[in-house]
Amino acid sequence: MFPLLETFVAVYETGQFSIAADELRVSQSTVSARIAQLEQRLGTPLFERHARADVTATRAGETLYRSAVKLLAQWRQTQEDVNRAGQAHDPFLLMMSNTAAVALLPRILEGLQVQGVLERVNLRVMTANSDEIVEAVELHRAQMGIVEKPVSAEGVVRAALCDDRLVLAGEHAHDPENPATVWLLREHGSGVRYYTDLFFSQRSIQPAHRVEVAGNASICACLAAGVGTSLVSQGVVPAGVPTADLGMDFSRRFSSVTPRSGLTGMQRGICGQIASLFAMRLHSGS
Repeated sequence: MFPLLETFVAVYETGQFSIAADELRVSQSTVSARIAQLEQRLGTPLFERHARADVTATRAGETLYRSAVKLLAQWRQTQEDVNRAGQAHDPFLLMMSNTAAVALLPRILEGLQVQGVLERVNLRVMTANSDEIVEAVELHRAQMGIVEKPVSAEGVVRAALCDDRLVLAGEHAHDPENPATVWLLREHGSGVRYYTDLFFSQRSIQPAHRVEVAGNASICACLAAGVGTSLVSQGVVPAGVPTADLGMDFSRRFSSVTPRSGLTGMQRGICGQIASLFAMRLHSGS
């Protein structure tokens, strides 16, 4: 019964069978079959089908949703209690943007260690660009993400963690319009690339020499060697590399993204503990 209810909740919250199938990582035909089976068991339609594959809940569907959410939450909590009794640890995948991993991960691991969390969870950390992180969280492949650019998606909740300041760094940091500038650019989908494109637009710069680099570590290594110019977080600029301030338009915030539903009680608690590590640090220039 629980797979049927989980499928029903996914369709209710996404409004489409196809999106629910992606979220659950099953075929659309499986989603359709589960909803049909549930409607047959209850003896009433749960959704009204519309054009463009959209669906809305019937009055019966609205009633079922309120109960299903409570039942699934209770079932997840029961699973968590049983696992804990058997000394099993909840999995927790934390995905971070490249800059966030360098700037924030040490603080996160130190805080979780002090709180005793690392002894109670199977923690994994992966780096990816912001768009990939949001997709992974929305599809429940990751329990939490930390991103560095404005994002929005129906299946995630976004919350500010702490501030970050981008600067222009490198050999032409104080002369970015110089046509000889070799621009080191992060890949599309990354937070830094979002702000780099904004910088180019504001300054009407069309780079003649550009190299796309997937990862901050390689860019910082080039800057340390005196090669290229790039927008980077102030906190990761190598020692001795010239920088230029870009103003408040390039003061941003690292934000957490978590799924709207589907986390166990322990996983929700870890998300809250990570967020609490930064609760007093907004506007601190982190």
